[in-house]
Amino acid sequence: MKQFPATHLLTLTGSPRQRGRAHGESLRPQIRELLLRWKDYLAWTHDVSPRDYLREFVNQINFSPAIEKWTPGLMDEVGGIAEGAAVDLADIYAFQLQDEEWWFGQARKKRPAEAANACSSLAWRGDARHPSLVAQNMDLPDYMHEYQVILRIQQDRSPGEILVFSVAGLIALNGMNSSPLAIVCNNLSQLNHSPRGLPVAFVLRGALAQNSFDQAHAFLNAIPHASGQNYILGSPAQISDLECSANQVAPYAPNGRTRGVCHTNHPFVNRDLHPSLASPGVSPHELQARIEAQAVNSHARYQALSTNYGAVEWLNMDPEAVRRLLSLHGSQEHPVCRHPGTPEKWSTLGATIMQLSTPAYFYICPGPPCTSKFSEFIL
Repeated sequence: MKQFPATHLLTLTGSPRQRGRAHGESLRPQIRELLLRWKDYLAWTHDVSPRDYLREFVNQINFSPAIEKWTPGLMDEVGGIAEGAAVDLADIYAFQLQDEEWWFGQARKKRPAEAANACSSLAWRGDARHPSLVAQNMDLPDYMHEYQVILRIQQDRSPGEILVFSVAGLIALNGMNSSPLAIVCNNLSQLNHSPRGLPVAFVLRGALAQNSFDQAHAFLNAIPHASGQNYILGSPAQISDLECSANQVAPYAPNGRTRGVCHTNHPFVNRDLHPSLASPGVSPHELQARIEAQAVNSHARYQALSTNYGAVEWLNMDPEAVRRLLSLHGSQEHPVCRHPGTPEKWSTLGATIMQLSTPAYFYICPGPPCTSKFSEFIL
């Protein structure tokens, strides 16, 4: 079974610049290869010179003020990755902006907002006998396979630690800290975005830099969001699901379910919709029909997760039960657990299960959870 190689498990210490340099130096060959694969993917996706496309992208966004205000030090870490890997800073910065590049590319092609068929998440608030759990299948383009990494980050002037699942050269895809606090996210591309908000990777690291659930929850509500995104935040005693967009943060709680939540890639409560969907003269019924029509995959995965989740919610929800949920293949066309080789060239890059106990456990595998070996980390 596929598992993380030892060279892809990094401990990063010191200042942000020092952490970034260590990341870049340790994974220099992988980062350089992955950037080349990324640019090939951009050329295939957009039928354009990657160099010209990325220059256009970086010139039309202005995330730096939000990054400096809300996540001070993280741009130094990104700069350190570029230095350590000996790659161009503009390239490694743009590589952090996975969700933001996606909506930029759609707007550039003048296409309506489309559902990104990526990521399935769930969370369960525990009780006196069972700890809370937060989990996710992180679905991303196939070219990222073989570059998955785990980053154990020891922040300077802070006793706490952060564990992050990511790929070589990227600051975060999801993670947890030693509070313990966990966060995962799903793309909601139907929602409004902002070229001046805080990008998703920086939102994740900013939330994980907080010392409590309340602080992280306040952070997610206060920041300007660059991308439409659903965040599930969890602690030993609390679970919160927030659908976030450029102009709204809307809490989501499914009817009849008081201890848990699952989410895929369509909004339930946030109505700050992208203008390409909410065009003038469109009735609420027509608007809902548009959203439903372009989110078939997301609805199918949500239905599979929700139905099977309900069957075990009030029993023993443990990491093994969560692994089985993340491994669902009930729909051949729209499975929760996705394997490489589909026409869309997207699949499950890794599955993460975070157990918010004392001590806390971080279970992670590099690939589809039904065929990959989970590694265990303790915080």
